[in-house]
Amino acid sequence: MDTNMSIFNQINSLCYWFQHETHYHCALVLDSEKDSYYIRIKDRGIHLYTQQISNFSKKSKDLLRIELTSIAESLVLLKGNYVTQKQTA
Repeated sequence: MDTNMSIFNQINSLCYWFQHETHYHCALVLDSEKDSYYIRIKDRGIHLYTQQISNFSKKSKDLLRIELTSIAESLVLLKGNYVTQKQTA
């Protein structure tokens, strides 16, 4: 499987987890007209994470892999922080 597709799937799975296992609201948009990939996570109206990749289809595979990996790592960190807070509460 293509590495970028695998990372993209990981991001989608993490967003699904946030949407269904937390009270966070996760928006994930792949907009072909604007050629962008956008993700936002909010907690009761407060932005916890926002990232956009512009010119999504025009990026080199390597640059896109770096940007997607950065998003996935940020979401894993956010998930870890959420789980830790729930365990200590």
